[in-house]
Amino acid sequence: MKIYKSFALVFLLITSLSCLSTHVHAQNKQIKVNRLNGNDLIKQLADQRNTFNKKHSNNSLPKAEYIINRNDLTLINFNGLDYYVKNNRVMGIEGVNLSDTVLSQITDKLVLLDSIQFNQSVRSNMEHLSPNIDFQKIRNIDRQFMLTLRMLSCTVRDIAALIKNSNPSLTVETQIAKMRLPNIDKAVEKLKMQPLVLLSK
Repeated sequence: MKIYKSFALVFLLITSLSCLSTHVHAQNKQIKVNRLNGNDLIKQLADQRNTFNKKHSNNSLPKAEYIINRNDLTLINFNGLDYYVKNNRVMGIEGVNLSDTVLSQITDKLVLLDSIQFNQSVRSNMEHLSPNIDFQKIRNIDRQFMLTLRMLSCTVRDIAALIKNSNPSLTVETQIAKMRLPNIDKAVEKLKMQPLVLLSK
């Protein structure tokens, strides 16, 4: 009987150590996920450009930064929704079951706006460094930059409203498909006389 209890005790001890080792190994293999607040980042980019335009110091040009274009797996929160983004693609949204079609449509819209805002920021910075600086050109570029950030903010807000609705996924898919890709040039033409400070709000 004592021998049986001894074997049982040894067996339990080995099993416990094995489980502990497996748990530690699993923890070590967990994927690192970077986290960002997308709404704050949009506001930060707009504020940096506005602050720079007030000071006009070429020593502190605002850094052009992508919002969606991330090589590593990143969780970006927009309007209470956590977007999993990697390699310039929306891989999924936390707690929401969406088809690949919906995710592709969301990716197309967000990546387009993200690419435009980044390129406009780069163009504005390059123009500031030009020996033949054209301030009217800079104002037009900055209007496009601010408008693009505002359109990005409106787009993620609209997506959040659709997803948080109690309708089934098919309805979400249909509604997102109906969201047109933004026409930045046309929007800028309508708002070209609007002050930049209003575009950043």
